[in-house]
Amino acid sequence: MAASDSLNTSIPERATPQGADATVLRQLLNQETLIRMSVEKNVHVLMKDMVSLKDSLLSLQSEMAGIRQIAKDGIADSKEKIEGLKSELQGLKETEENLEERLVEQNKTGLNLFEKLTKFKNEMNGFQTDIKTSLAQNNKNTSEVLSDIKVQVRLLSTSLMGLDQRVKQLDQTVPTRLEENYKMVSSQMSNISANILEKTNESLHSLKSEIAKTKYDQLKLSAAILSLEWFRNNISSGLIDSKAPMVVAFTAGVTESKSYWSSGNLIFSTIIYNEGGAYDASTGVFTSPTDGIFVFYVTITAYSSNTISVDIVKNRSSSVRALAYGGSSYQTGTNMAVFSLGRGDKVWVKQHSGQGFYTASTPITSFTGFMIS
Repeated sequence: MAASDSLNTSIPERATPQGADATVLRQLLNQETLIRMSVEKNVHVLMKDMVSLKDSLLSLQSEMAGIRQIAKDGIADSKEKIEGLKSELQGLKETEENLEERLVEQNKTGLNLFEKLTKFKNEMNGFQTDIKTSLAQNNKNTSEVLSDIKVQVRLLSTSLMGLDQRVKQLDQTVPTRLEENYKMVSSQMSNISANILEKTNESLHSLKSEIAKTKYDQLKLSAAILSLEWFRNNISSGLIDSKAPMVVAFTAGVTESKSYWSSGNLIFSTIIYNEGGAYDASTGVFTSPTDGIFVFYVTITAYSSNTISVDIVKNRSSSVRALAYGGSSYQTGTNMAVFSLGRGDKVWVKQHSGQGFYTASTPITSFTGFMIS
């Protein structure tokens, strides 16, 4: 517009047709210039908008790609979760099948429970018969016990026969009477089984005591033979005076059981033999009257099913241990020690662990020592 104004002012207007045409032409040129400038401006604006649209489109495409990736990841994760749920469902189905199988097995076990109990009772009866047979073969001392058992069995058989006849006479529509009779027979069988077990345990304990005593006698005999052999050899070689040998030997025991004894020295208060007077029955301590080699032997019997262990002690130092392990009733433990003692050395027996020892009027738990040289 400024350029057209300058042209209009520099060229004087003429009132001729040519001047009018020139004026129109200038005006058209000016309008064309304005239109072109406006178009260029709009083109620039459109170009900026296109660039902005391209940037927005790229950003949108990037966002769409991210959304697609997220969607793919979500779908993959969902598939994995679905597979995991399918696996869990399969595991639950298998667990259900296993539970059903176990339930069927338990039902079968429950149905066979009565048969198993009957079989167990029959096996127990067979076991009791075997025990009676073995005791009759291995121990003559139990013959009286077995005779008593046989008498009781015969009495029971007679009672059972009378009971059977009575049951046959009873009306089968009275189950309460049958149940009472069954309970009475079961009680009698339990009492007889208890008596059998008690007498069997007593017989076994007696056998074990006799075996322990036999071993003890054998040990004393062996020690005596060794002592005599040593004495004979020394006499033949002239090392000792055969006219005046010194004898030191003792055997002591206890005659009263103590179920709760669990500490201190075990005092064998009943003296069976005490040549040389070296054993003190009031303290349970042997004091060597001279230098020499001595043999000591201890036997300990556990009270009932207890476990007890004792040590042979020389001058306050434990040397050997006897253990009576309570795996069954009245177990016996033994041990022996050979010491070289000087005059005044002391030997005794003390508790190590456990509690309770068993004995009788004829000592079962005992302590022995003797000099061999």
